Amino acid sequence: MKKILFLILTAILSFGTIACTEKVDNGNFDVQFSVPATATVNFNDTEMSFRVQFGKAPLMTDVVVLGDPTGELKTCKITSVTEKNFTIALYKGIVSGLYNVYIQRGSSKKLMGIMDLTVSYTTPPAEDDKEITVKEGNNVYGVVSCDGKGIAGVVVSDGYEVVQTDADGVYQFKSDKYHGYVFMSVPSGYEAVSEGVFPMIHQQLTKSKAEVERVDFPLVEAPGQENHTMLIFGDIHMANRTADARQFSDFTADVNEYLGAYAGRKTYAMTMGDMTWELYWVSNKYAFDEYKRDINKIKGIQVFNTIGNHDHEMAVGVAGDFDTVKRYKKTIAPTYYSFNIGNVHYVVIDDIECTNTGKGDAASRKYNDAVVQEQLEWLKKDLSFVSKATPLIITMHAPLYNDSDNGSLNNAAAFEDIIKHHTEVHVWTGHTHKMYNVDKLATKNIFEHNAGAVCATWWWTGNWTQGIHIAQDGAPGGYTIMDVHGTEFKWQFKSTYHDVNHQFRTYDRNSMTLTSDLFVDSGKSASDKKKFEDEAKEWKEASDDNYVYINVWNYDPQWTIEVKENGTSLNVERVSGKDPLHLIAYNGKSPSGGFGTSTTKHLFRVQASSATSTLDIKVTDRFGNVYTETMKRPKAFSFDIYK
Repeated sequence: MKKILFLILTAILSFGTIACTEKVDNGNFDVQFSVPATATVNFNDTEMSFRVQFGKAPLMTDVVVLGDPTGELKTCKITSVTEKNFTIALYKGIVSGLYNVYIQRGSSKKLMGIMDLTVSYTTPPAEDDKEITVKEGNNVYGVVSCDGKGIAGVVVSDGYEVVQTDADGVYQFKSDKYHGYVFMSVPSGYEAVSEGVFPMIHQQLTKSKAEVERVDFPLVEAPGQENHTMLIFGDIHMANRTADARQFSDFTADVNEYLGAYAGRKTYAMTMGDMTWELYWVSNKYAFDEYKRDINKIKGIQVFNTIGNHDHEMAVGVAGDFDTVKRYKKTIAPTYYSFNIGNVHYVVIDDIECTNTGKGDAASRKYNDAVVQEQLEWLKKDLSFVSKATPLIITMHAPLYNDSDNGSLNNAAAFEDIIKHHTEVHVWTGHTHKMYNVDKLATKNIFEHNAGAVCATWWWTGNWTQGIHIAQDGAPGGYTIMDVHGTEFKWQFKSTYHDVNHQFRTYDRNSMTLTSDLFVDSGKSASDKKKFEDEAKEWKEASDDNYVYINVWNYDPQWTIEVKENGTSLNVERVSGKDPLHLIAYNGKSPSGGFGTSTTKHLFRVQASSATSTLDIKVTDRFGNVYTETMKRPKAFSFDIYK
């Protein structure tokens, strides 16, 4: 069992900046020990020690409580005590960050100091470790290992060069150190070690190009990955505004509830970009460190991140595609990388090419939806190590195709040309805050899922009307559950505030009149009220035509929608239109706002024979899952109906 003795680097810190709101009684027992301002432990350390002061050591029955960076309190048992030192057991998954350090005796707790802890992921060489001969000209090398044994065939890259480890788990190459890091493509059957939910797949390079440096990667065995679940998190947009903290806590609680229900299954998660909102990094004091704190409210899984346009630092003085991602690469992850889980090869791509000037002018926030050439070249090299029979899951922020399937990504053809030889490719994207699917499996082996948004309409609707968390196309905020069985994929969207059977929403047109006097706040201007009614268009007039509308947000052509009235099937017509609930939830609250209701193509309607008949609605997804509603009419139209 390893032990780390923390050396005193400064005196005990002032108690004036306590990060945790836990009430502390500064108990009536007399224990004194020093808490270093900064300290480092290795990821596989199981114990740590503190220095006793003035001979006032704790009792073995006392405990040390660490207030971690997420605000949680972690209890650590004391394992040994001497006159000079005492040792505590570290808990699994400890992460880097600021910690409040308490001593607790019974129900009394006393704050001793604040510690900035760094968790190191270097792998100490084993006693029998062979000396590695670095070939002349190479300047980056290391070992990928598990429990001290080198793992062969692991792909390692600096974003340009792509190599594999040899039989001893050793890799080496000549690097320009352009990105300033090296990363591994985690092999199937293993996981990277974790810092909270973050898999430690990359490490920074700290020496000049002329110097040789060693970077090792530890792995942990992870059997049983052939069947696993990947949770897909679309745009999160945390920015310390619009009650996003409260709503995001609801989201993480929902994810944790799901994880608890399926605790025996291998589960991971991926974000689709825009986890933050760079406009508010400074003004609202919410940037990557705060995102890391909040995403760590999810427990027990690894979360792989994809960069979005709002995760680029497009501020005054920061210009171009390279400088805008420096902060992201240092704090979160590489902007592009790959990993393997079970029989699937996952690839994360940055398809935001910044062209911003950094001058604060009209061109200071410009970007293209494109995969730059250096990434395309890297992708070719990465896939050269992957069998063409291996299915690919590719994530990127901006869509490959739009919902009309007539273009989106600027250089889609070049991207498609690289992946076309793989038998099945699923591309997961975000950016639009919509949900739509483009199935090109028959022609190009590609299926794109534009995955909606965790934040829905940038958290606005749930801020104004609690319980109405809805995106511009009428889809609820939430996440996708993708189950992988060998090389077969199934997926379901999961709303944050509903169970997994919530896959559509119905509207009784006869009960709806979307006029400004009903749905726009009285304090709004006449122009605002007119703007709302202009947006409402076909919904603003009363109707007695007996139409019922059905919004099926995750629809694709292999879904079926059946509606019966008194046992007789009605004709189901697919239409384009605006979701009426979003019209009143967002446009009604902010008629001139920038996130108004969009036209959706996953809207359907039927015409009943009367205004009071009951309709039996049956929606079946491509996997045979059936979702139903017995719609008693007239059905009222109000927020309370849809919460």
